[in-house]
Amino acid sequence: MHRTLPRILATALLAAALPMAALAQHTDSKGGTPTDAGFVTNASGAGLAEIEAAKLADTNAGSDKVKTFAHQIIADHTKAGEELKTLAAGDRGYATAESPPPANQKDIDALKMLNGAAFDKEFAKVMVADHQKAVAIFEVEVEKGSNKDLQAFAKKTLPTLKEHLKMARALNTGK
Repeated sequence: MHRTLPRILATALLAAALPMAALAQHTDSKGGTPTDAGFVTNASGAGLAEIEAAKLADTNAGSDKVKTFAHQIIADHTKAGEELKTLAAGDRGYATAESPPPANQKDIDALKMLNGAAFDKEFAKVMVADHQKAVAIFEVEVEKGSNKDLQAFAKKTLPTLKEHLKMARALNTGK
């Protein structure tokens, strides 16, 4: 009995570990991994957050420059979000975010309370921080993603995100 217990225990541990190893190595029919699934969720959530914050500029911004930038954000992120949703659908069906992530929602709620120059200043700070995160999310997909379609989308979208970051920084400095 004493000899069979370790063998049974080892067999049970091996049986429990096999599905985890298979999951870690799993690729879907589109050639993706959990890195790709995370990209879809994070990128779509970031896009939704930036759109929601930008929509507030119509009523809360004091500067035409901020309103113009916000309209650009809405147009670009809506287009990218629709493209990402199309790419995410399919055999495996990667999950896209349905709403901004909680941390971003806190920023959006704070922006709702501001108007004029105070809104403009905080909006610029939020856009810089959000676009820094978005650029990082897309760079990881370009470097480590496995799904060729998602990688191509990330690579194609990255220059626009970097331009948004540059524009947001210019808003923040008043240039």
